[in-house]
Amino acid sequence: MINNKYLNMEVLLYKFDNQEIKLLDNKITPDQWPEKVDWIEIHSSDKERVLEYLEPISTIKNNHQYILNPENHTIPKTDNDFIIQNFIISRKDNIYKGDYISLFISMELVICIIPETSNLRFNHSQPKNILDFFDDFNYYFSFSIISDIFTQNITNLTEARNRLNSMEETLLNKPDKLRSATVMNIRNDIRQLADIIEDQYVGLNILFSFLEVEEKRKDIRKLKDLIYGFKEINRMVTRLEEKAESFRTQFMLIHQEESAHKINILTILQAIFIPLTFIAGVYGMNFHNMPEINWQYGYYIVLGIFVVLSSLLLIFFKKNGWFD
Repeated sequence: MINNKYLNMEVLLYKFDNQEIKLLDNKITPDQWPEKVDWIEIHSSDKERVLEYLEPISTIKNNHQYILNPENHTIPKTDNDFIIQNFIISRKDNIYKGDYISLFISMELVICIIPETSNLRFNHSQPKNILDFFDDFNYYFSFSIISDIFTQNITNLTEARNRLNSMEETLLNKPDKLRSATVMNIRNDIRQLADIIEDQYVGLNILFSFLEVEEKRKDIRKLKDLIYGFKEINRMVTRLEEKAESFRTQFMLIHQEESAHKINILTILQAIFIPLTFIAGVYGMNFHNMPEINWQYGYYIVLGIFVVLSSLLLIFFKKNGWFD
């Protein structure tokens, strides 16, 4: 039975018996697993607590760094009797950030350690006829897990595409609502999503190349056919990444055009006020022998010159398209 200090972990035990999948009582302790269990699924983000729980399994105990720091151990470790593999998946709270699943595969059982940041789990709704395609129970479980990751990637890709499409619509209709930081974030997020999917494709191929044995060749082939779909998803997210880069370029061009237009307006205003400033400067010198200083309507004449000159310059700039 799971001790009270392990209550923050969800442990699911499965047995393949007479072509049926049975969910077992978790009272079965880790030292009994090799004889009574085929697949163990542990959901927890407390890696140290998981290792403490798995202490009876010496192989895992001797390779605890693969569990504690999966990001530093993405290359599988293999021995004659076991394989330890970590591969990345998207977090449920942020699809552009990754976390790691740890897989321990031996001849006797498979242990899958899944962080709480992921909603991944063995799909109980898998149709039972899938069992007809696999001779080995563990390959059936592997197919189910990979299928769930594949489905998750499709959902994540759709979410990223909808986000980008929404931003493109905003750019066309309300460009002032977008900020450069927002545009850069979408591009970087899609790049991270592309990295996650690419790493999954590479990691799964490496894993099943180690598992490939002659008597299981048919099962491996079916799994690799499923894994090939990750390559197609990777192409899709790469195209989305290219679209995000094109969107960033379009955003920069629009804002450069807006900045150029604002500078153009300032240049026009400056061009209008330069002659007015010159006239005002000339008649602001206050020399005693200036004949216009005694004009009765001199002030109003100069104001009139200002208005006429400004109007003529505005008409000139408008006709020549400086305001377009």
